[in-house]
Amino acid sequence: MSTQGWSDLETPFIKLRKRADRRIREGHCWVFSNEIGHPPVAELEPGGLYQLQDVTGEFLGIVYTNPSSLITARLLSRKKAVIDGGFVRERILRAAHWRSVVFKDSKYYRLVFSESDGLPGLVIDRYGDHFVCQSFTAGMDRLMDYVVDTLAEELSPESIFLRNDSPYRLLEQIPVEKRLCFGSHPGNVVMDSWGLELSVDVVEGQKTGAFLDQEWNRPLVKHYVSPGMEVLDLFCYTAAWSLHALTAGAGGATAVDTSRSALLIAETDACRNNLSGRLECVREPVVDFLKKQTRSWGMIIVDPPSFIKNRSNIKEGVKGYIDVNRRALTKLEDLGILVTCSCSHHLDASTFEQVIRTAARQAGTNVRFLETRSQGPDHPVLAAMPETRYLKVLVVQVIR
Repeated sequence: MSTQGWSDLETPFIKLRKRADRRIREGHCWVFSNEIGHPPVAELEPGGLYQLQDVTGEFLGIVYTNPSSLITARLLSRKKAVIDGGFVRERILRAAHWRSVVFKDSKYYRLVFSESDGLPGLVIDRYGDHFVCQSFTAGMDRLMDYVVDTLAEELSPESIFLRNDSPYRLLEQIPVEKRLCFGSHPGNVVMDSWGLELSVDVVEGQKTGAFLDQEWNRPLVKHYVSPGMEVLDLFCYTAAWSLHALTAGAGGATAVDTSRSALLIAETDACRNNLSGRLECVREPVVDFLKKQTRSWGMIIVDPPSFIKNRSNIKEGVKGYIDVNRRALTKLEDLGILVTCSCSHHLDASTFEQVIRTAARQAGTNVRFLETRSQGPDHPVLAAMPETRYLKVLVVQVIR
């Protein structure tokens, strides 16, 4: 891969329309197609590097582009920089250092979180000595050799696996693929989750195999589980919430999901952690399951996939969040705990709180908010990019 860099003479430029530079100057990293004045968007090279200029020609940074995407340019550097192996290496090692400070002895976290770590379109999740990478853009695809080289040379991996199977790649009109980049086939990796041993299917599992954005939050259940409490875990995936609740003293947990493979992993992990006699796995759509229930639980966890994929279906997605939370609230005992989540970045925290207020009113119950959380510090939020704050977690108590 050839070195790509910046120079006045060699690097082409993008000039923004009048007043389109304000968001970039405030720290945002995206340029939308309607903000570009020159050249015509259709003439931009997919994955190409460009100077970004305001309408007067003042330099704003280095971006990569894709004319097929509504987010047409993403900022790599606000300085005049050579975008090469050294650039990528510095960004990854800086991100790795920060995680080593926060997570200390742990090796299970998101190593790189896209724009928040200065590498837009890239996610790297670390499971011990196994690394799973996801590129979401044409521009990052061009830099992936540098990414793999840095991981292989600096972090002593056993394997590096590429999970370029996200539907976001379809928006960029780039192919999907999964392949081993380094080492031997990882299979299922066992991670340490606050003392629990949990299986991670890095090849076929959802996302990169686990939902590391919730790892910082899972220990919260120990504060709210009382001895013998019955727990319901909805959209459970591999039932990590359930297993943490059982370890905290719950009498039993019912884990509901539609994925057969995920529930098989949940059952395996329950055995591995000596919890199998207290975990019941149910393969069924969550709403169908709730419609049939006449019993109640002391704690219910609602951690669904995103109901809002884009701005055009916000209204429909909000209705979905209200419906599932309303149904869950009706199945909680007096003083019961609802741990409810949304990973839709189009749904802000205040609107999510309103969702729960509406769900409670429709359920005919009063609630109080006990705790509010977001993603862990391995998923840092850029102050100027609200899009990087996507996970909302509310701990709610029912007052009958």
